[in-house]
Order: sequence, then C-alpha cells, then structure tokens
Amino acid sequence: MPSSVVSGRPRSRLGPVAILGANLLPLVGVLWFGWDPTTLVVIYALELLFTLPLAGVKALFAKRPPRADHDESGTLGVSHPLAESRGAIELIGWLPPVYPRNLPFAAAVINGSIWYLIVIGVVLAGVVSVGNALTRPEVLVSALALVIGQSVETWREYLQKEYETSSPYAVIETPARQTFFLAFVLLAVPGIETFGVEGVLAVVVLVKLLIEWSAYRAGSEGGGRLTGWLAGPESATEERKPIEVPDDPPEVTIPTDRRAVWRTASFDVVGRFAPFAVGPFIVLWFILMLLLGDEASTVAVAAISVIVAAAFVVTLALRVLMGVLQYGWLEYRRYGDRIVAYDTLVSEPQWTTALSVIRDVQVVPDRFADRLCDTRTVAVTTGWGEEERRRYLGPTAHGDALVERFDLPVVTTDLDPIDRRPIGVVIGSLVAGGVAILLLAVGPWISVGELLLGGAIYGVFGIPFVGLLLRGIWVQAYPERTAEPADTSQ
Repeated sequence: MPSSVVSGRPRSRLGPVAILGANLLPLVGVLWFGWDPTTLVVIYALELLFTLPLAGVKALFAKRPPRADHDESGTLGVSHPLAESRGAIELIGWLPPVYPRNLPFAAAVINGSIWYLIVIGVVLAGVVSVGNALTRPEVLVSALALVIGQSVETWREYLQKEYETSSPYAVIETPARQTFFLAFVLLAVPGIETFGVEGVLAVVVLVKLLIEWSAYRAGSEGGGRLTGWLAGPESATEERKPIEVPDDPPEVTIPTDRRAVWRTASFDVVGRFAPFAVGPFIVLWFILMLLLGDEASTVAVAAISVIVAAAFVVTLALRVLMGVLQYGWLEYRRYGDRIVAYDTLVSEPQWTTALSVIRDVQVVPDRFADRLCDTRTVAVTTGWGEEERRRYLGPTAHGDALVERFDLPVVTTDLDPIDRRPIGVVIGSLVAGGVAILLLAVGPWISVGELLLGGAIYGVFGIPFVGLLLRGIWVQAYPERTAEPADTSQ
C-alpha cells in the first residue's frame, strides 16, 4: 500500500482518481488481460501481513510515550507494566535510540499476525492453492520487492524524522485495524467460497481501496467514522514529566540480582503465560497444514512446524526479556526520606516515593527464583488514590540490608522451607504426560492424522486447563501463600 505513517496515521500521496485507478487495476487485469487472480490474492495477503511485523520494528523507535487510556482498548491490547518505563538505549550510532517501553507494543504484533494468518487461512483454504502460489516466481519477486520497498520507505521517512512524533500505540494500531477489517469482511461475506478466487480478490481490492481512501481523507482532515478509524489514531502525546532526583549522592544503593530476575521472569512466563499463548500457535499450525494439502512434502511439513514452533519460542523469549528489562538493571536508592528506583541500563529514574507513604510491606514468600538464588523480593504499596501502586523491591541479594537501610517494617527476611511433595506431583505429571504422548505417536493405536487432529484440539483447550491445574498444585508447596497484586507500574 503506497502510504506511510506520520504521527501514527497513514498518509497517501495519491489523489482520489489515482487511488481509484491503482486499486481497480488488478480487477481490470483479471477481467480483460487474463491475470491470475490466485497470484494477486496471495500477494495482497502477504502485503498486509508484512505491514504488521514492520510496524512492530518501527514501534521500537517511537519517541512519544504511549497514551495510557489507549493501551488496553486497541485492536492489539498491550498491558505489560514495562510500557510505563522511562529512558532509551542507543544500540547503533546511525539508528535512533530504542525505547524499552515500546517492546510490549512490538511483541503484540506477533499475536495479531497469527490471528490474521488464521483467518486468511480459513478463508483461502477452500478457494486458493496457497502452496502452489507461493512457489511461483512472480509471487516471490513481488514479496521481495515489497520487503525492499517498505524497508527503504521506513528508513527514508520514518527513521529519519517521523519516529520523533510517533507513539508505539499509533504505529501498530493503524495496520492492525486495517488487517482486522479485512479479516472481518472476508468472514462476514456469506458464502464467499462460492464466488471463487475472483470473488475473494474483489473483496480484498475493495477493502484496499477503502484503506487507501481513508489514508487520503485523514491527510485531508476529513472523512467519516469508519475511514477515520481505519486511518488510525493520532500519536500526539505529551512527554512525561521528568522525575526529580537530588544532586547529592544516595545514602544507600541496593541493586537487583540479575540472575534472579532472569529466573523469575522465566518461571512466570512458563507457568502463567505459555499455557494460554500456545493455543493460537496450534491453530495456526493446523490451518497451515490444511493449506499445504495432502500432497505436501515431508520437508514442507517439517519447515512449517519448525517456523511455528520458533515463533512460539520467540514470543516466550520476548516476554521473558520484558520482565528482565523491567527489573534487571534497577537500583533502589535512598535520598533522605525518599526512595528512587533508578535504571542503570538507560540511566533514568523510573519512580520515586516518600518512605512515609510506604505500607503493606511484605517479603514475597512464593517466588521460586528467590529460593534458588538466595535472594529476596519485598512487596510494598506506595501512593494514594490514582497514584497508588503495588511495587516490588528486588529480587536482591541484599534483603537484610534493604529492610534495614530503608526502614521497612519487616520482622525477618527468612523464608520457611517449601513442601516438595506438590512440586514432585507437578514434575511427575509432566513426565507421565510426555511419555503418554510419545507412546501414542509411535504406537499402532491411532493414525498420524488422528493424532495430529486430536493433538490440535486437546492442545488448544486442554493445555490452559492443565496449566492452571498444575500451577494450583505447585503453589501448595509454599508454606504461606498470599495473593500478589498486579504490578501496574514500573
């Protein structure tokens, strides 16, 4: 699509007549010049798909902070507390700095891309031979040209200037709305399979025409509600007020233990996030298998399986990285009657509070990483009203010093021993489940097709349930369990 993002909104450089002609040209080519509609559908589907991961990369550099009232209400919901962090990292001198707060927005496009592929796959499975289309030279050339063209435009337009006025929410929300709208229209059109590939192409072209028209109307300060929604949200947001830190050196500095931070983030992702995140990947893999068809080669099946599995691993790794970036380089500094959480990675204070408003202080008893690394995490409540937050100090290897030097009302930082029986039950259940799946795979009881179909169905609905059940058993190992309020801010 010949558009770019300025302040988070697409800008079409074409006039109304040019927009109409450019988007109707494929239909004219199919009707009068014998163009292959299957090839065009696949190219357009790849074009829309590519805009999402590209938006994720662009979001990393967006200088304007996200608007809190939009983070959870958009097409791609983002609610990770890292989005409230401050500061930037300069990775390479010839690139703009990367903002850790933008990583949750960049990661969100993976989920959006998966659901887009699932919907497009469901629609195209009955009318288009995607496997054959992807092997055609014209599709490969068009995809390569798309990647090069969009990359050049991103470098010349966005990374040179536009990132300064863009917010990560607006950057990812605009293509997300457009792909969501296309997927909705394709599913909403009744009996679209009966129209064949030509009907699907007509719907895609009309949606593209509406998207381009929305970009033009947004640049002309006009349009209705639908075109305004498709054009995307505005990026204009005020810079956050800086946190004032005394010029004098701190009286005491307590750093977090990065090894414990890595393990805490990893355990949290595996125990809480992964069981619910795996479902869409299983559905995507199954849809892609249907698109490949019965005649798919073993190499193609293996390649698709590896790609989907790698995407799932990358999703988990990004989630772990977000947790590490949130706490890994924090130092808790005391200046008189104030505590400042200072991030040494970005050289920026993250939050500050007066010691007098700290309350509900508790050593967190149910973090397994603290027991493995001999560290401690202290939960406190700060602020009042809208400023109230539940914050976590740590994990740190200096638990006693943290409590003593910050005058926290904690009697002891010792942790009672855990009950190993629930942990043994969880580990034994996982081993038994793995052995059962292996026996079903190599045994003569069910066919490969039945195993794959059953695995997809039970994986989508069973893994989250099993994950909750095993986690419920695991937490019984701790002698004293208390609910940890969500950390809503850095």
